[in-house]
Amino acid sequence: MKIYAALFALGLLAAGNGVMAGALYFPEMSSASESSYAGAGMVARANDAGTVFSNPAGMTRFDKAEIMAGATGVYIPTGFETGPNNTADGSSRGVNKRVVPAGSFAYLRPLSDRLSVGISAQNYFGLALDWDDSWVGRYSSVNVAVLAPQVQPTVAYKVNDWLSVGAGAALTLGYLRDKMRVKSFPPGGDDGKLRISDTDFAVQGNFGVMLEPWEHTRIGIRYLTETDLDFEDDPDVSGVNLPPVPGAGLDLGIKMPQQVHAAVHHQWSDKLALLGSIGWEEFSKFSKVQVKGDATGINTTLDADFRDVWHFGVGAEYQYTPKWEVTAGFSLDTSMSTDRTRPIVIPLGTMYRYAIGFKHKRREDLTLGGGLTFIWEGNLPVKDTGDVSGRYTNDSIWIASLYAGWRYGKATKIHIQLIAIKPK
Repeated sequence: MKIYAALFALGLLAAGNGVMAGALYFPEMSSASESSYAGAGMVARANDAGTVFSNPAGMTRFDKAEIMAGATGVYIPTGFETGPNNTADGSSRGVNKRVVPAGSFAYLRPLSDRLSVGISAQNYFGLALDWDDSWVGRYSSVNVAVLAPQVQPTVAYKVNDWLSVGAGAALTLGYLRDKMRVKSFPPGGDDGKLRISDTDFAVQGNFGVMLEPWEHTRIGIRYLTETDLDFEDDPDVSGVNLPPVPGAGLDLGIKMPQQVHAAVHHQWSDKLALLGSIGWEEFSKFSKVQVKGDATGINTTLDADFRDVWHFGVGAEYQYTPKWEVTAGFSLDTSMSTDRTRPIVIPLGTMYRYAIGFKHKRREDLTLGGGLTFIWEGNLPVKDTGDVSGRYTNDSIWIASLYAGWRYGKATKIHIQLIAIKPK
């Protein structure tokens, strides 16, 4: 039993490391139109209903109700090569190549000249990665997903002609799934399997400011609060020829980091608009995962030594014809890990984002659009884990989206008039 508890404890620690692989903020997941810009100028554009989440204050720019829905596909063609110091057995296959579908929805409605409300649904935080069952890192992770679908009610108020503020509460359902292999006992047999899964509920605050200090220029600022996700489960272990450990509960606590983004949108001419953005995400706190094992006595914090992430982006919108607009964007997101500290299950480095997109005004009230983002990270050495060493090759992500936006109703103009009646 002591031997099994020790093996089980190692599996729990590996599970904690696997969880770290699964989460990142992706602006392309907040709104399908974001794949057209590489995140550049996101919090200042406010030119479609996606502003409900990207910057709630931007809702005051609309005088009609708008609804927008989109579909997104994510493709990760990343390979893996074992290094000269690798002594572990198994294949050197990278992330399994498959398209992961996603979607987004946003609705906003002005209630008066100053007050607007909205609601959005998105999976802004998280990622899912899947490796081959026989790859060399299978004892750290085979399949991991940390997803956080959100529904966000939002309100915005126009303080004056140049200042608007907005706020939303992102109601988040955190989902964790982690699968890995467990070494056989006694040695020489087939690998066992360890599975954990759980859900948790959290609320993330979303606060925005929109400034229009000069004609043709908008400045946006957005702050997302930090929130905690606490997962608890009794791991399912199979294929290992040892009795189960009663009450072998597992607690994993991770953080959705806080972030601040600022951006500018400037209408350079009738046809051309320029965008720029800068952002900060506190991933240094996300690097710590609290792992507790009831039966094994584990109570430790795993630290991947992540760094805070900085974002820098530039983009443009060009009105090619009255009905057709083309967009482009480039952004750089610094790496949360270094070559020295990057765990084997985290193929994340400095992200170079390149994006193109289009908008087509099908009718006066109907807009169709799409975008394609290519994220390049290059070749990423990973930290040696026991007998495993190597690097991720051609680490990249493709994100493609299609969306539709519909504006309806009459322009909202509600005024309050005070009438004074003189006494006779």
